[in-house]
Amino acid sequence: MDRDTGKPLFDIFLLVASGIGFYYATTLPSITSAGGITPAFFPKLLSGLIFVCAVPCFIRDSLEWLSQQRERDYKDEGVRGDGPKSAVAQWFFIMVLIIGYALIFERLGYLVSTTLFCFLAVLGMVVLSGEFSNMSSVEKLKSGLSYLVFSIILSSSIFFIFTALFNIPLPN
Repeated sequence: MDRDTGKPLFDIFLLVASGIGFYYATTLPSITSAGGITPAFFPKLLSGLIFVCAVPCFIRDSLEWLSQQRERDYKDEGVRGDGPKSAVAQWFFIMVLIIGYALIFERLGYLVSTTLFCFLAVLGMVVLSGEFSNMSSVEKLKSGLSYLVFSIILSSSIFFIFTALFNIPLPN
């Protein structure tokens, strides 16, 4: 059983990124729009929620990591500090996707870019985990179509929630 340092490190990344996001959201102007909501409202809300959710995850993952280390030290086994290579590939893949998403968001609009991002993220995680190679051709096709349908429904739902319910326009 290898010690997984990726979980606590990712939790630290979430805590730091949400703290930075909250700080920069407080520097946004206090101009009210969209029914009395300031431009800083949603960035503050999202970064605050991410921070609040990341704290218990960090505590849980750190305690799990420490207990695994103590267990191995007790058994006198060698301790490796690296995670599986597929986890590193998945992390790198998601980072590249996020950068690509940011670059195509304005050109393609919210619906197309978010659908493409969700589809590629889910498909990429399945391929990089090795599960896709265990499927037959029919299962691969069905899975790919289900990922596409999921991506379309998710991005359309979020688009509807922001444009119709919150009255916040997203790029078309």
